[in-house]
Amino acid sequence: MRRRSRSARPTLAERDCGDCRACCVTLGFEAGPDESAFTKVAGEPCRHLVQIGCAVYDDRPPVCRRFECGWLGAPNLPDELRPDRCGVLFCTNDNPLAADLPGAEAYAVFAYELRPGALDEEWPQWLVEQLAGEITLILVRPGEAPEVLTADSALQAHLEADSRQQ
Repeated sequence: MRRRSRSARPTLAERDCGDCRACCVTLGFEAGPDESAFTKVAGEPCRHLVQIGCAVYDDRPPVCRRFECGWLGAPNLPDELRPDRCGVLFCTNDNPLAADLPGAEAYAVFAYELRPGALDEEWPQWLVEQLAGEITLILVRPGEAPEVLTADSALQAHLEADSRQQ
């Protein structure tokens, strides 16, 4: 097995979005019931996105404040995994499968492929392999049904049973 070279690991305070705007384009957002109205359609640039980033960053909607990019939040990840560099945006969110299966993990890691084939490239694949053994991972490729990887045996059995019925 070939050894991967690792970038110096920055501290959380040193890490910022840089030129990455993946979340501002890829994800869909909708304000919560007790929040001021804000909706952003998945796959379309946010109306507040400007060349230098978010035009309303200091006053951005609560739904945007809650979003946590996996790369920003994990300073131990190499710089190569910044979403605009690797082509995959990793983030944690509610596990949509948890409602169907009592005892399933409440949260899942989502991996949104930003460009075709990016999930199969070296760095994203390495992280997918690391995460799949620890938490439910949902791979989201444009135009395809999401793929679920999980170490939760009950959830895996449920998913396999569903796929056999279809």
